[in-house]
Amino acid sequence: MGEMLQQGARFPKLEFDLVGGGKLTLPDDSPTRYSAVLFYRGHW
Repeated sequence: MGEMLQQGARFPKLEFDLVGGGKLTLPDDSPTRYSAVLFYRGHW
């Protein structure tokens, strides 16, 4: 596990596979300075 983010720390680069195809890279593809990421596990 990596280090915890601290105030003022840069968000680490993460890449996600999208359901419809393609990839999303954070924070590079973020449309604004602030973003929220929601992880949905799906059906239990």
